Amino acid sequence: MKQILTILLAANLLLACNAGNEKEKTTTTAPAAETHADHGEQATELALNNGEKWKADSTTLQNVALLQKIVSGTKQENLENHLKIAASLQDGLNKMVSECKMKGADHEALHHWLEPIMEKAKELKNANSIETARTIFGEIEKQINLFHQYFE
Repeated sequence: MKQILTILLAANLLLACNAGNEKEKTTTTAPAAETHADHGEQATELALNNGEKWKADSTTLQNVALLQKIVSGTKQENLENHLKIAASLQDGLNKMVSECKMKGADHEALHHWLEPIMEKAKELKNANSIETARTIFGEIEKQINLFHQYFE
């Protein structure tokens, strides 16, 4: 069930990112042409682009900065704060998805970075103890902070 929800969420993300841009054609290799549901079944990891960072557009960079601001300004005092963080993260993720205009291999790499955050944000929303919430939040923060290691 969890895997199905992840695949559906990922498919929605891909559709949202490509909405309104059907006329443009990409000149990338086969991985960019695969459906996003196929990626959920593959054991792909975030990696550099032949030793170089992937290119992110200005809108994506602004949205990543927003996500970084959300996690950096967090008070982890109690479960209620974590639930508020989960809502703020979800809002930030929704904004990022709705404004996404990236295409091709850079876009696919962005998904490899973004999908774990989306999954963990959903888990954070459902956390039922402060210990669980802190662990999940730590994983989200770590993933968000990886962005500048892989993208410019």
